[in-house]
Amino acid sequence: MKKYNIKKRFNYWLDKEMAKGTISIIKLLSFSVISVVVFVSVLIVLFKLKDTFFSAFWDSFATIINAWMPSSEDGEVGYIILNTLTAIIGLLFTSILIGVISSGIEERIDALRKGNSYVLEEGHTVILGYNQGEHGLLKQLIMASGKRKRCIVIFTDIEKPSMEEDISNNVEVPDNVTVLCRNGDITNVNDLRCCSIETASLVIVNSMNDNRRVKAILAVMILLKDYPDCKVRMVACVSNERYLLPRKKILDKNITMLKTDEIMAKVIAHTATEPGLSIAFKELMNFEENEFYFEKDPRFVGISVLVAAKMIDKAVLVGLVRNGKTILNPDRGIVIEKEDELILFEQEKGSYELHMFEQKDVEDRLPPKKVEDPKGKVAVFGINVLLDTILKELPEDVEEIHIYSDQPEAIEMAEEYKERKIRVIKRYKEGRLEKIVEEYSHIIILADRNSEREDADMNSILLLLKLLDIKERKDYDYNLVVELNMENAYNISPKNQSVDYIVNSNISSLILAQISENPGLEQVFDELLTNKGNELYSRPIKNFNLHDGHDYSFAGLKEIALSYGYTLLGVMHQNQLQMNPGLDERILFDREDRLIVLGRE
Repeated sequence: MKKYNIKKRFNYWLDKEMAKGTISIIKLLSFSVISVVVFVSVLIVLFKLKDTFFSAFWDSFATIINAWMPSSEDGEVGYIILNTLTAIIGLLFTSILIGVISSGIEERIDALRKGNSYVLEEGHTVILGYNQGEHGLLKQLIMASGKRKRCIVIFTDIEKPSMEEDISNNVEVPDNVTVLCRNGDITNVNDLRCCSIETASLVIVNSMNDNRRVKAILAVMILLKDYPDCKVRMVACVSNERYLLPRKKILDKNITMLKTDEIMAKVIAHTATEPGLSIAFKELMNFEENEFYFEKDPRFVGISVLVAAKMIDKAVLVGLVRNGKTILNPDRGIVIEKEDELILFEQEKGSYELHMFEQKDVEDRLPPKKVEDPKGKVAVFGINVLLDTILKELPEDVEEIHIYSDQPEAIEMAEEYKERKIRVIKRYKEGRLEKIVEEYSHIIILADRNSEREDADMNSILLLLKLLDIKERKDYDYNLVVELNMENAYNISPKNQSVDYIVNSNISSLILAQISENPGLEQVFDELLTNKGNELYSRPIKNFNLHDGHDYSFAGLKEIALSYGYTLLGVMHQNQLQMNPGLDERILFDREDRLIVLGRE
């Protein structure tokens, strides 16, 4: 074993003690001062400069504390010399002590400023991850809170003052909601402890990066191992399917995980050929007006779905929950049973009324028949991981799909979907853009996932501006769907009735908020946003043999949609979305108006 001299051992010990912080340094200083006082007191007694040790100790202690220089009248020369040395040491001690205490106070203030203090709350909501300028999730949670008290803890690596200032400037927080900001690494177990996750009711993982999302979930799981009785729920969205945790692990740990890329691609594909559908998706997924509610009502027991759907006013019967299984847009002949829960789309829970309206409007139209709705050609500018799902989801009656990209993946996809008449165009001249877009009915602009989010969004907006300029000058008749990464990019984008924006962060925030507030909606969104059954559509009125220039009641429109196998949620009238209007409200249709319906193809 290697031996070290006394000097090295002392330096090592001193270094360890100093590293312990302010309190340890103060202890060392105090011990040193007392040692000096005792040593000087012993010398004074030995040289008989004072009669008692206590008297000598007190004088030396008072001298070192006050840094007081003795005068010639205080005693003999030896006494004066010893206390002068003591006073000099006292001066050094006072200076060091003031510095140490000041430094300690500064560190404490800095820690408070960063937001590292422990959260003493129960039943609160913890958001792991926050991006300045992205306020959709926080706003949705505040709206969902209504008038009940709620505490929301936001934990991220952004400093607390910056977060608080950003929230204060952009989000209106009511008195019943408390928002606490804390600073740290969402993937670090020790950092997470300050959020009091074990007493929380809900943890939402909101990082923009899949890798960090999964690390954060694993860190929370490790933290909660010490609390086996903890029932906290976790909700997260991931972009890529490979980041989904095993299903058994998700169920055991009360975790909900959804794939945002699949959802984004589906919304883009459907919106491309059905203008305005993105607005309907957002309306379905936010808390601003109408929401999904699960309710039981004995008045419906023994009544068929068809009768119940027609008599419910100020709400839409979207589906049923029977034996734990969600059934959207159920068959009209199904009879509602005692244990069934109704899935209603309404402004407030229980706000619906029951009426029976005469369906005169049903007689004012031609008999049902299939109406062709030609989709035209689709142009896709750019390529990313969404394209594969978009190509699957685009309607089969799209004439042609042209992909403008020089990436090898585009050619591979075109070969995979040969039956879809896909053509890849590697390069095009900016000067020929005006001629190129003339032949298209629908244009999709995909974000570049290989660039910085802000740069990719800016490039998409610049291309959009060029296409809008061409559309206006040449009077072309194409609609556009633009994928953006960030909410703040959408805020500065041109708002035009022919443009649908699909914002990645916004869609994720809406879904996270909905699932976190109502876990039962997971099955609803799983069906709406995947290929499992019923989907949301924006259909022209001509598809239902409705006449433009004629007014219809919503009661009549509801029955017409039911006769086609759809559940009517609202209408797109004069480019304005009306969801869940009252049964007696009437709409004078224009040729371009559309019905927002739920159903199967």
